[in-house]
Amino acid sequence: MHQRFAAFDLGGGSDEFPMVALTVPVGADFAGIKAALEHGQDNGWWRYEVACGADEWWNA
Repeated sequence: MHQRFAAFDLGGGSDEFPMVALTVPVGADFAGIKAALEHGQDNGWWRYEVACGADEWWNA
C-alpha cells in the first residue's frame, strides 16, 4: 500500500500492524489521493475511513 501512495509523498503506518495511517499534508493532491483510496477499496484491496479531514479534503 505504501508504494501506491509514495507518489503523493505520504507517510505513516507500521509494518507490525495490518493497518496504515496516512498523514496528508496541507496542499496535497486531495482529489488524487481520494481517487486512489476509492480505487483500492472498489477493487477489494483495502477499506478506508477518514478520521479527521479539513474542508479541502471533503470538497476535493
